[in-house]
Amino acid sequence: MVRKPVTILVVASALAVAGGAYAWSELVPGPPMTIAIIPGDDVVVAPTAQFQFASDVRDARNRAVGTKPVWSSEAPIDEHGLFTAPDRAGVYYVQAAIGELAATTKITVRPGAPRTVRVLPATANLKPRDTVAFSATAFDEWGNNVPVIPTWHVTGGGGTVDEQGIFTASTSGVSTITMDVDGITTSATATAQCVAPRTEVAGGLTFTVVCGAYADVWLNGNGLDAASVTRTIDESVVAVEAAFGRTFRHRLNVNVFATKAGFDVGLKQLLRVEPTPYEEGVFIPPAIVAMDWTGDDAPESIARHEITHLVVDEAAGRRVAVPYWLHEGLATLNEFPVSADAALVSRYCTASAAKTSQMPTLPSIATGAGWRAYVNDVGVIAYYFAAQVASFVVSDAGGESKLLDKIGGGLPIESAYTAASGRSFDTFTAELSDRALALADGYPGIATTTRDSDGDSVYVLYGQPPDARINVSIANARYGGSDSPTTTRYGCSIGILGSSWPRGTYLVTLSGPAGRATAKLVR
Repeated sequence: MVRKPVTILVVASALAVAGGAYAWSELVPGPPMTIAIIPGDDVVVAPTAQFQFASDVRDARNRAVGTKPVWSSEAPIDEHGLFTAPDRAGVYYVQAAIGELAATTKITVRPGAPRTVRVLPATANLKPRDTVAFSATAFDEWGNNVPVIPTWHVTGGGGTVDEQGIFTASTSGVSTITMDVDGITTSATATAQCVAPRTEVAGGLTFTVVCGAYADVWLNGNGLDAASVTRTIDESVVAVEAAFGRTFRHRLNVNVFATKAGFDVGLKQLLRVEPTPYEEGVFIPPAIVAMDWTGDDAPESIARHEITHLVVDEAAGRRVAVPYWLHEGLATLNEFPVSADAALVSRYCTASAAKTSQMPTLPSIATGAGWRAYVNDVGVIAYYFAAQVASFVVSDAGGESKLLDKIGGGLPIESAYTAASGRSFDTFTAELSDRALALADGYPGIATTTRDSDGDSVYVLYGQPPDARINVSIANARYGGSDSPTTTRYGCSIGILGSSWPRGTYLVTLSGPAGRATAKLVR
């Protein structure tokens, strides 16, 4: 105890000898000037958890002050800053104060782990192939809503459900949709069944709405057999989906008109589409079709054509532009299984176009403007040409599904073709004329078939010059007739032996600038 004052005197004496000045430093902090809560960043805790806050109090010279603040919060917190989270999730604020000096921070109480889950709606009734959105609701042990990302499955019945809980029904029956959240499962049910026909007024027109397995069919006009029309539409959807190996993401809405006049009015007033004289059907993505049931083509052909457009549009996803020649070609190609005459015209008129050097370049008919100009120039035969080109593309690609998968992946037709076929598109276009020429055995020629829809016989005269007058005679031992048609731009001509001709075998004789040809026709 004696040595400490001695040391102090020595230091003071030394400082004096050195001539230095000495200032006594204040060792006691001043009054609080700032206060902070530690931690200052947002704190996250679970319900009922505890968290210890601390304070940092400083004087004007930034020295720590030992004064303790008063703690407060809308949730429980003790005098030492120990926060006890409520069982209700939410954002809470904590304050530390010394007189008028205060600091505030935020603490978030987040829900705990899910303990119970629910599916909404618990039950759903919908039309076949229609959709309903299921959602997941989960709660922790205190009843807080817990955000979750569930896994969805169809565990009973038909239909499909995606990762968002969007369920697409099958054609009929009850399905069980199961949701899994962290090993906790619960289910809902969906019943797919048609509803009774009803009357609707749309665009100033009156419709009878019939529920089909794949579409709502809106019938306008007299003389339409609802059951037959609906069956035709359903069968067309099934056929097109099978051809492309994919199902629609939407239930279709098909407007069927009993007359061409009603169809034209419907396009204008209901769909805001300007009709054309030869239009038999239109499509509006993602799921609307309108058609003239009395068009020149068989109703199923028209339905398949327009439904194919919807499939192509949906598969491409509007990420890439599908060339018009391919869009229309695929649509026409899918008519062929129910339209033997269309397949015949496509084959032999395309062959004739190659023979007469009248085939258009594909880039020239790839855009909407280019395609419309070409149709205005050569007529409906443009569709049959496009169908034959599309058939070559599909054959090389290994099927319509494989080709559309590539287009749907974002590849333009040139790259999609190469990816699916292993061949360059430049090679395809270079060989196109020769492939078309090989469709016929010789030139000029005659090809015939019998139409399933009405039993009429169809013949194609091909290999003559474009826009040329030719002569055709059809006769057997008892009946005969002749005509002098003008060929199309492709150098072909199409004729029909209708019901006025007796059944039997006829000899068809073609004479024209390119030569003579004969063929047998059985009616």
